[in-house]
Amino acid sequence: MANMDYFYDAQVRRYLLQFMRIFGEFKVSEGKRGGVTYYNKAPVRYSDMSRMVAHILTKGGENMINSTPFIACSIQSLLIARDRTQDPTLVSKVQVAERAYDTNTSTYGTGKGNLYSTDRIMPVPYNLTMQVDIWSSNTDQKLQLLEQILILFNPSLQLQQNSNPLDWANIFEVELTDIQWSNRSIPAGVDETLDVATLTFVMPIWLSPPAAVKRQKIINSITANVYKTDSTGDLGYDSDIYDFFRTIDGDMEIQTITPNNYWVSIDGAEATLFKSAPTGTPAQSVYDDGTTVKANWNDLLEVLAPQTSSGSAGSNAVNLADIPLTAGSTLQLNINNDLESASLITGTIVRSVTDTAKLVFTLDSDTLPSTTQTDVTRIVNPLNNYPGDGTLVAVATGQRYLLTNEIVGDNWGIFNADIHDIIEYDGAKWIVSLDASAQTTVQYVKNLYTNKQYKYENASWTSTHEGQYNPGYWKLNL
Repeated sequence: MANMDYFYDAQVRRYLLQFMRIFGEFKVSEGKRGGVTYYNKAPVRYSDMSRMVAHILTKGGENMINSTPFIACSIQSLLIARDRTQDPTLVSKVQVAERAYDTNTSTYGTGKGNLYSTDRIMPVPYNLTMQVDIWSSNTDQKLQLLEQILILFNPSLQLQQNSNPLDWANIFEVELTDIQWSNRSIPAGVDETLDVATLTFVMPIWLSPPAAVKRQKIINSITANVYKTDSTGDLGYDSDIYDFFRTIDGDMEIQTITPNNYWVSIDGAEATLFKSAPTGTPAQSVYDDGTTVKANWNDLLEVLAPQTSSGSAGSNAVNLADIPLTAGSTLQLNINNDLESASLITGTIVRSVTDTAKLVFTLDSDTLPSTTQTDVTRIVNPLNNYPGDGTLVAVATGQRYLLTNEIVGDNWGIFNADIHDIIEYDGAKWIVSLDASAQTTVQYVKNLYTNKQYKYENASWTSTHEGQYNPGYWKLNL
């Protein structure tokens, strides 16, 4: 005996509703009044013909005439379709990633959220035969409705019963198989002027068992709370395990562990993997020595193992094609101090054709923090450049510049501004739009010349996303 919890998904009901919507907007002309043609919509009803239904339609009498026009739909038969039966034991597994959800703002972000695995069980095929009765009071009404309906089926219509992208049976077809011009088996009262035309449709449908949805839990990083405090009362002190509590002192600190404790450096369109904290800048050789500092992305992805420090497996050279990246692979960067922050900067990644320690990183600018300042025209050193000198265009209203030095001299007019300030020309003179020395919060601005975003923090401007990322502050999504 099959043992299954109660399950009702209203699948047949959805098929009926979608079928009836086909006939929901048909109209008939009621003639002209005052030179204007008026139309009357034919209502659609679901009704199975039976003794009780016939009694209700005639309101218990023999002299009741039903109003027209209207369309009645009913199920004629539901038969199992053995010719479409497939492997009943088949289970299709689909992995789905939802968008990251911010519980504080109750909105979805652009990053990847929870991962789910859906087990879809093979649905059961059936052939659903529908009967459509078209009630009319004259031949013209009948012809108007039939003409609107019949031209749609050449030979069939394709419908969708729901919007679930994981439902492999949500598309179905409706085929017109039979037309009965006049059907006298339906009681129409004593008025012989009422006519009923019957259309027969066949729908190959599927009834799906419930799917099993499981949430995937993959460890991306390990966060350990290490308590060091002078007071053990808040830690559940127990004298029976004094040897454990007697070593506790200091404050609580958080330790984050990622595979191999690798670092990542973002420099323009390059994401470089490092075995330890890189030193220097990308322009210095110590930063890019190729053996002792840089790592191989294949090491992290466990494609080739074991590998030497240069990224080779024994005497075999690294195959760039072994890096398992897809069109949807992304690298996410955490610029906050909060390890659990959901506000991550994201970019797509593809293989570098020259260096297995590097990936080509394409930033998704929509994931950058919102700018707090109006975009600047350019970043300039006012000691070397000024409007109209040949390197900058002539002064114009709305020009905004971020300064890398203070303004000295009269090239900018009688005007003073300090390093890191943002200045703007208001049409008559230069003014200080942002006084950097007065800022107490992080500021973000976009440089229109390079299309890069910069942030002002700790008394300096730096690229918002470029730089070095410690273990635990970056995430690779394949």
